[in-house]
This record gives sequence, C-alpha cells and structure tokens, in this order.
Amino acid sequence: MQPRGSEVKGKVVIRGRCIVKGEAVGEALVTKQPFMFPHGINPETGEIIDKRHELFGLNMKGKIFIFPYGKGSTTGSTWILETIRCGSAPAAMVNLETEPVIATGVILGELLYGVRIPVMDHPDTDIFQKIETGDHVKIDAYKGTIEVYK
Repeated sequence: MQPRGSEVKGKVVIRGRCIVKGEAVGEALVTKQPFMFPHGINPETGEIIDKRHELFGLNMKGKIFIFPYGKGSTTGSTWILETIRCGSAPAAMVNLETEPVIATGVILGELLYGVRIPVMDHPDTDIFQKIETGDHVKIDAYKGTIEVYK
C-alpha cells in the first residue's frame, strides 16, 4: 500500500472511501466552499449560477467536481438528478463527507437514466492541498483511488 497522498512517477495518488462505484477521467473543478445544488447550478447547462459561490460562472459538466460537502435542502437530490437527465452533470464527485442528499441524487441517476457518476469521500490526505482546478484527475471508485496529474 502506498503512503497517504503519495506521489508516484509524476502523479499524486490519494485513497478514499467509495460511495458510488465507477470510474471517470476529467479536469478537476475544485472548491473549498460547500456547494448547494438547489439554485446553485443550471441543470440544463451545468453552469454554476450561485452568485455567492466562488465558482460562479464556471461549468461542472463532465468535470471531476471536488468540494467539501453539500448544503441546502433535501431537494438537492432532485437537482442532481435533473443535471443527469439533461446531460450536464459532473463526471465524478469527491467530498470530505458525502451526505445522503448527494448520494441519493447520484444513485437515482443510475437507476432512472443509466448514468453512473462515481462518488468518493474520506480522502486520506488534504485534497485541497493536492488537487487544483484544471488538474487532470482519474477516479477509480472500485479501487478507492484518486489519481492526480499536474
């Protein structure tokens, strides 16, 4: 087993807990701020529309979305589900702690639309020190690994 947050041949390898199995590769979109899906994202486009959030105006469609945890009401699941239905959801999500609202939206997306979005949490190192917006990231929630390529 590799050390926590280890760097191996030009990549950082982080281990974490699998919430929803799957694999995804993409560009990281990172924020240290909690994220509210209800009224925080345009489900049709993936654009972040919460003017109070540091990611306002950016788009999470197809990205590896890295944020500490969700906030807001239980309607967050339906907003996530709507981004999946519209084809504008992130490719994967990584959290410090994934609450049931986030997991439920992603699980329903797979059940209703056949779209699997891997979700991981409890990283073994400070992901905000190791991953920046724009980094290339590979999620393998089957193995519990997050690979970061600078």
